[in-house]
Amino acid sequence: MSDIFKAYDVRGIYPEEINAGTVKQIGNATVSFLKAKTMVVGEDARLSSPELGQAAISGITSAGCDVYDIGQCTTPLFYFSVNKLGADGGIMVTASHNPPEYNGLKIVGEKSRPISMDTGLLEIKKLSSLEIYGNKNGGVKETSLKEEYVDFLLNESKNISDKAKELKIVIDASNGMTPIVLNDFLPKTKLNILPLYFDIDGTFPNHLSDTSREENLKDLKNKVISEKADIGIAFDSDGDRMAVIDERGSMVRADMVTALLFRRFYKDSRVAYDSRFSRSVKEIFGENGVASKTGHSFVKTTMRQNDCSFGGELSGHFFFKEMNYADSAILAMLRFVELLAKEDEPLSQLVAPLIIYANSGEINIEFRGDRKKLLDVLKEKYSDGKRSFLDGITVDMWNIPPPAGGWWFNARFSNTEPLVRIVVEAETKKLMQEKVDELKSVVL
Repeated sequence: MSDIFKAYDVRGIYPEEINAGTVKQIGNATVSFLKAKTMVVGEDARLSSPELGQAAISGITSAGCDVYDIGQCTTPLFYFSVNKLGADGGIMVTASHNPPEYNGLKIVGEKSRPISMDTGLLEIKKLSSLEIYGNKNGGVKETSLKEEYVDFLLNESKNISDKAKELKIVIDASNGMTPIVLNDFLPKTKLNILPLYFDIDGTFPNHLSDTSREENLKDLKNKVISEKADIGIAFDSDGDRMAVIDERGSMVRADMVTALLFRRFYKDSRVAYDSRFSRSVKEIFGENGVASKTGHSFVKTTMRQNDCSFGGELSGHFFFKEMNYADSAILAMLRFVELLAKEDEPLSQLVAPLIIYANSGEINIEFRGDRKKLLDVLKEKYSDGKRSFLDGITVDMWNIPPPAGGWWFNARFSNTEPLVRIVVEAETKKLMQEKVDELKSVVL
């Protein structure tokens, strides 16, 4: 096996490729940054994960910090473990939804607070460049909190009705880590589950695990239709994203899922959402909605700062105060199945009233020019609109519409690739496409 891996989640501050030596340095530096006495280390099923996990442990223990080694786990189980063990932080070795040749690190502090570029990654990089390992030897304890996590999920699902147990549910685990929890949890729920790709295999032999891409949901869609199931659920490789398929085999966008869950369970609470959500969904949130910068670390921070009970991201992350503001795709599934059981309509009809406007979805445009200059051009060109710079630039032109109707857009830069990502939504499909073409011409 090569000792070089394409990096994920730390690509914003490290080169695209990292190796075990780099990971050891990062582990060591994280202890210094957090002043940690105990840390949790977990890993996904990728072939490179055991080597990188051991490198992280080596770096942590050489700084005199003790490690709880929880082995293979989902990322939500990792967050849960950091919280339950009262650790000062942790490192999850995973590349999340990315292809099998990728790997990387998700780093958290106490109470599983995410460490992002805004909250410490840059300092960790600076410390890791010093290559100060130390000669202390922290201890390593192999442990598992899977049973406690299953009990937590069972407690959260104790009110699921008998009607929910009558629903036919197809689950595509994408050969990722969720079966390590699901295999113990699902039999205790008595839910009617049709499993798909539950064999854990870090090469992802059946399809890639990016559940936000419809091409990876083809087998799930076919299974839902052929089995006449009520709903299809897909999880990504580390189990922190959920995608939903309705009974007709159509994908339900995550902003629509968030709206339905909010309306059923959290309508009296605040909800965090990313700036790409549909206008129709924001209208449902009303004053309870709190916009957040895109990215799981930012949504979690927004939830803490605004006392939100729930949060959603267009990529399929769903965040819960019950999880100490962390995401849990399995908990999202439980809530959604409960919602569907309490409604008298099939899922497609529940979603239909929310699809009011024409939405482009996120479009990636290659861009290698001056980012500041492009942002200035967009600011000037759309200066008549209501502008926000929370996440790139969002311009709402709804109140000053052209004759064809109102519209809005968001444009933001990728942290890791030479891309501009745009979302356009308008009152008509024709206007939406016109504005997509207009923005492409500005970028190009």
